[in-house]
Amino acid sequence: MRFAAVVIASISIAGQIAASAKTVEYTWTLKPRRASAKDPSLSPDCNLNRLMLLVNDQLPGPSIEADVGDTVKVNINNESPTESIALHFHGLHMKGQPYKDGSATVTQCASGPLQKQTYEFIVLDQGTHYWHGHTSMERADGFQGPIIISDPDNDDEKQLRTKYDDDAVVFLQDCCNAFQMAHTITLTRRVIFLILHTSGIISMDRREYGLDTNPFIWIGNAQTFLINGGGVYAPCLGDDTDGLAAQLSAQCADNCSLDNYIKSIEVEAGKTYRLRIISGTELIGVNFAIYGHNMTVVEVEGAIIQPYEVENLDIMPAQRYSVLITANQEPGNYWATTSVRYRNTAPTGYLNIKYKDAPAANLTLDAAAPNHPAWDVTEPTIELEDNLLTKNPNSYDDYDILSTDPDSIRRIIAVGTQNMDNELDLLRWAMNNVTMRMSKVPLITQAYDAVASDSENTWPGTILPGTVVVPDKPPNAWNYTEPVQDSVGVYNGDRGFSYIPLTENEVVEVVLQNALALNGETDPKSYNLVNPVRRDTVSLLPLGWTAIRANNPGAWAFHCTQPAHAVMGMGFTFITSPDLIESPPAAARSCVENSLSPQAADDDEPSSSTMSTFEGVVAAASVLVGCSILLQ
Repeated sequence: MRFAAVVIASISIAGQIAASAKTVEYTWTLKPRRASAKDPSLSPDCNLNRLMLLVNDQLPGPSIEADVGDTVKVNINNESPTESIALHFHGLHMKGQPYKDGSATVTQCASGPLQKQTYEFIVLDQGTHYWHGHTSMERADGFQGPIIISDPDNDDEKQLRTKYDDDAVVFLQDCCNAFQMAHTITLTRRVIFLILHTSGIISMDRREYGLDTNPFIWIGNAQTFLINGGGVYAPCLGDDTDGLAAQLSAQCADNCSLDNYIKSIEVEAGKTYRLRIISGTELIGVNFAIYGHNMTVVEVEGAIIQPYEVENLDIMPAQRYSVLITANQEPGNYWATTSVRYRNTAPTGYLNIKYKDAPAANLTLDAAAPNHPAWDVTEPTIELEDNLLTKNPNSYDDYDILSTDPDSIRRIIAVGTQNMDNELDLLRWAMNNVTMRMSKVPLITQAYDAVASDSENTWPGTILPGTVVVPDKPPNAWNYTEPVQDSVGVYNGDRGFSYIPLTENEVVEVVLQNALALNGETDPKSYNLVNPVRRDTVSLLPLGWTAIRANNPGAWAFHCTQPAHAVMGMGFTFITSPDLIESPPAAARSCVENSLSPQAADDDEPSSSTMSTFEGVVAAASVLVGCSILLQ
């Protein structure tokens, strides 16, 4: 079995703030919304029973668009009576702005129901990114949207802009209209749970409740896949394969049809377009393809790369790509579709590529569609990642991280395991045997206060009361050629507010392992240390490993980008030199001073599942480690 070996340098952009920098301000209102038979316009997929959490009644939410050097100001009014929120700007490194990252319990307090909050920061990172809620699983309820950052002074971007005529966002989301319950619970309990959910008694779509029960209730597969906020729930087209869940949830809009609910992107024959593909999925990694059109990958999460042509593209939760397509076919309507990767079932996503002046669509699922690889074939992902090469790596000010003396690099081996936590009597994830829990107080303020008050110890020797330090290596060795569950007796140990301490300018190599181990003597010799892709979310394939490097200062969450896994404890926080950061602003302490910690776990009730993706922010950059793990 081959494995993916990707070296990723978290390199921050050399920031020369242009004299033309401006302030870009947005005012948003977030509220729970549900479509109705009288007004089905809020339904993304014909289903009228889905409670959504929407910004300005948009799905996906409104775009943030700015230039490098601009100040972005987002005023958000939380009109939900039940949900606490934080707004994370995924892909923006926030270098020198450690309290602006928007990760609840790590860099800030969540703002409570019916509260307002303002985020203000300087943009340093060009490219295709996205914002989303970051307290629990609310991004799957619709609380997310695109971020598009341009750098008018960047030579690579200026050259890229000459290659296309226009650009468009392709935003991918999976949508759960019903629960796919574990077979271990009774039919009566399923019905009660579904009725509570569909009636709104369970606030929002809080599928995490089932993750914190015994018997365990998995969130289940999505029932609809949305592209640019459009799709069709299968039962609304007469498909009742969902059984009980579909019967309870399928209240369908009278105007349900592919033409009314599938979104379109209009193109003009002979022109080239930049599609910014953003995966805001909760669970599903997918393969994206357009019938009759090849794509050329030119950007990966802000990094301009050497052009690489593909027929289809693997994209995992939280990843982003820019691809160029040329409208070189006969004018008509062409399906762009998604197919599931590394799970054996999921709905198909549909987007219509409509040529200007083409006949009316009259869309049908019987029309020709592109081909996709089988769900469990890893070669397309490996081939793609092997060919993602940063175009000009020496344009980044941290380029020298690639030439660091190997003997001076700190290597952290991170292994995720899933098992019943006997003390909690719950199914949990752990990283190096430590299950992450959400702190009642932001870890960044805890770290700042601890180093400020400790006159005897210097960082990283400072003790943070009530926290757990994650070891640099798994405490239990196992047969690295087989799944860890088959060879280790105990692999869920401690639990708590977990972190790994780092120091400024320390070069760290994080090796994420999924059974097959990196050979410390031979494998690093195969690293690409010339032009590796610079990105913040990576895939970890079955029986594979992925290595990343980072050296930026800060304090950031590092976790699975599949919210259910993170909620169950799959992650930790990197805290880097808190003695060098500025004192926390008042907002970072608001939950302490006002007793607002609605998402924090009680001592006997930790929160946090079953296929994986990692989101992590390493050092002063949002280094999101996305791993797509097939659980056995």
